Amino acid sequence: MANKCKVVVNCCGPYRLYGEIVVKSCIEAGTHHVDISGEAQFIEGMMVKYQDLAKEKHAYIISACGFDSIPGELGVAFAERNFPGTVNSIESYWENTVDLKDKNCKTLVHGGTWESVIHVLSHVDELIALRGQLTPKDLPRLEPELKVRSYPHRVPTLKSYFVPIHTGDRDLVVQTQNFLFENEKKRPIQYENYIGFKSLLYAVFVPWLISLVTLFAQYSWTRKVLMMFPKVFTLGILTEEGPTEDNMEGHSFEMVFKTTGWTKDQTLNEQPKQQLWTRLSGRNPFYAMTAVGLLASAKIILLEKDKLPGSGGVISPGYAFPKTSLIDELQKYKYGIKFEVLKLESIQ
Repeated sequence: MANKCKVVVNCCGPYRLYGEIVVKSCIEAGTHHVDISGEAQFIEGMMVKYQDLAKEKHAYIISACGFDSIPGELGVAFAERNFPGTVNSIESYWENTVDLKDKNCKTLVHGGTWESVIHVLSHVDELIALRGQLTPKDLPRLEPELKVRSYPHRVPTLKSYFVPIHTGDRDLVVQTQNFLFENEKKRPIQYENYIGFKSLLYAVFVPWLISLVTLFAQYSWTRKVLMMFPKVFTLGILTEEGPTEDNMEGHSFEMVFKTTGWTKDQTLNEQPKQQLWTRLSGRNPFYAMTAVGLLASAKIILLEKDKLPGSGGVISPGYAFPKTSLIDELQKYKYGIKFEVLKLESIQ
């Protein structure tokens, strides 16, 4: 298969189990590869294991080209592109609106995603070694430091209570900044992402539930329990049956990005005096938008390979696509992503 095409579009997970053989075959054939993995160990493992060979074969291997992590990665790129100065930090705030048209089902995600999540959580220790190899040794200490707000909090103009969500989005944005520092000597942007809940009770309960699931994922017998009862441990959001078409259509999202940094007239030893607010929005993010993001990424590789960095490699979407027209491409489609600049303001 890899020998017969220019780009392989890989939709088959869990990628920890089935992904590496496809990546390896693509690299050996000099064929590009995109997928929708959000599995940190798989993504970063491929970067460590196949980076040099992918460059040698001039093959681009780009994971996380679906909802995880195109909005997060390109949201950061879009914010930086529109910021008139130097960016210090970006915080993203993800809100979901769910209109359950099918009242008999509140599922939003298929159980296969749950299996991938459990595999990621059960091998968290692997990430420490991988990130030790991927993080540049001379990465600078950044000031002022962006501090995580670990408690439920509100954000002006938004309706939810927000808590941190350290998903693949954040991991990849950080890795993108590592790539930019290592290869272009660019000052890294600090990044944190948050998810919003309309109910304060949910904003308190869900992080606790995630901690419990993470603990259960460390032991084989409790892992089996997690695998057997995804509906119970996700409050019905993930099930083996998956969502209905009507409920997929009733799901929309917004991500608001708060970008803080220095004006063009400032020096970096001063306090940042400028904030930019931008927004991404779309419908049916886990399915239709994911398909659009994946196929648009493959299309851009075919048509604009000269705008991708270097001549190949195992890289992140945020490092691969900012100089291409992918942001414009995604705005063409019904299930694409809308990018907006909201306001630029001074801060004291």
